[in-house]
Amino acid sequence: MTRHTHIYSLPFLIAGLLFLQGCQRQDAEKATEKAAATIPASVPAAATTPRAHEAIPKPGQIHGKVIETIEAAGYTYVHVDTGSEKLWAAGPSTAFKKGDMIAFDSGMPMKNFHSKSLKRDFNLLYFVDAFITDSGTAAKTSTTQPHSSLGDHTQATPVANIRKAKGGQSIAEILAKKDSLANKPVKVRGKVVKFTASVLGRNWIHIKDSSTGVDLTVTSKKGSAKKNDIVLIQGTLGLNKDFGYGYVYDVIVENAKVTVE
Repeated sequence: MTRHTHIYSLPFLIAGLLFLQGCQRQDAEKATEKAAATIPASVPAAATTPRAHEAIPKPGQIHGKVIETIEAAGYTYVHVDTGSEKLWAAGPSTAFKKGDMIAFDSGMPMKNFHSKSLKRDFNLLYFVDAFITDSGTAAKTSTTQPHSSLGDHTQATPVANIRKAKGGQSIAEILAKKDSLANKPVKVRGKVVKFTASVLGRNWIHIKDSSTGVDLTVTSKKGSAKKNDIVLIQGTLGLNKDFGYGYVYDVIVENAKVTVE
């Protein structure tokens, strides 16, 4: 009798298991439907995918909306709203209209820059060799030294009463012997005719002396000076240096120690 009781209860056990599985499946489906009901029916495409016509910034670029433009001396000065700040950039003459979205490289910021052509001071101005627009990249500027061409021009005349550095060279001698002095230490005294701080990780100093009307460009990571200072420069002479962003020099003194006298 016991054996027959187990045989007859087996179908009921199987049916019970199937019923239990069906209940679990229905509960899972209801939970899924409830979760799906909390998800919005549609998500705006712009939240996840940029619009095709927008200029998408890359690392090292600034991206923003044009507020105003000023044309001067063959350059376009652009006032840009990035969304978090408003700043100025100057580059090759380019036609913009208010509201255009543009991008440009941020590698050449100029602090406390004075524009002679605009008779205006900028706390911060980015020099760019090209603007990136919705239609592509604007033509690059042909200038080789934007910080000089947009700034104050110095007359090509020597500065009186600048004595040659003891054991060093005059600017005329450095230019005449540049090939033999290349990659070697030089020492030269001069008068500062232009100083620009913190561009491309360097301070930029232009000096002149009594030997020639040509100014000599000097870079220093620590040395500082101001216009009209008499300075002693000790650094390494470099030839044919291209720092990018239009900074190209046939002759330059690099990593200089700058002593104001």
